[in-house]
Amino acid sequence: MSTQSPPTPVPVILNPSARNGAVRKRIAPLRTAFAANGLEPVLVSSTSEQHASDLAADFAAQGEPIVASLGGDGMVRAVAAGLAGTSTSLGIIAGGRGNDFISKLSIPKDIEAAAAIIASGRDQTIDVLDLDGKICIGNVCLGLDTAVQNYADSARFIRGHWVYLYGVVRAIMQPRRFRLVLTIDGERVDFHGYTAGFANSGRYGGGLKLSPEAELDDGLIDVVLLKDAFLPRLAAEVVLFSLGKHKWHPHIRFNHAREVDIAAPDDAEPVEIIADGDVIAHTPASLTIRPASLRVRVAATPSRRA
Repeated sequence: MSTQSPPTPVPVILNPSARNGAVRKRIAPLRTAFAANGLEPVLVSSTSEQHASDLAADFAAQGEPIVASLGGDGMVRAVAAGLAGTSTSLGIIAGGRGNDFISKLSIPKDIEAAAAIIASGRDQTIDVLDLDGKICIGNVCLGLDTAVQNYADSARFIRGHWVYLYGVVRAIMQPRRFRLVLTIDGERVDFHGYTAGFANSGRYGGGLKLSPEAELDDGLIDVVLLKDAFLPRLAAEVVLFSLGKHKWHPHIRFNHAREVDIAAPDDAEPVEIIADGDVIAHTPASLTIRPASLRVRVAATPSRRA
């Protein structure tokens, strides 16, 4: 008589209060999807981003082969911070609005499909960004992107990725230029414009393409600067961003770097810095790339979509 193997336990870190309880509603489907793939979710609630990172680090220290996050890019960032530099792999179950990071990795939003990847996928080693010691997985942005995020966060009656389109429209209506003093691999750049972006994944804002050619494993930061331009052209510039057609546009500077120092001029106010959809710092700050620092569970067969 054959006996069925017991399910494999997998720690899943989440904030059940996130998105006004929307994450909590995904717990029952998660249990079902895990069970169908021979897994058992060990749900662990976090109370803060740092708490989520500490939990992930503790699981890695215990030798867990995989630790999963349930939430948006912010939760992915928090769990990744605890796993970076370890041999524990990060599994991702989507629970946010944009879910841009998993889009780059071709991990589906569907819970059942994501559970199947955790059960039988492969591990891919990727780079992470380090912003003054804080791990970032996707992108770091300043300027217009901050306004877009703030408007998106304030929206109460718009769902899904449409909230970011709303944020873009609102931000364009009242655009603000700002100044930065950047040091890009030792070269000083005095920037005056609308957006400064530093990409690892190149995807943000629910589908916008900050840097369509960004690679998660090339050891480089993609630097994208939307410089000062006449206001009537701004909408066209943003459309170019959304379509990923901006690399050679005259108002957009694009290059690669391994280290970027970001500061506001002495006579200017500090500027907010957004990483993976959250404000996590202000200027001045130093950004570096940490190559091959994080293992992520992805589909066994590479997708051409990314």
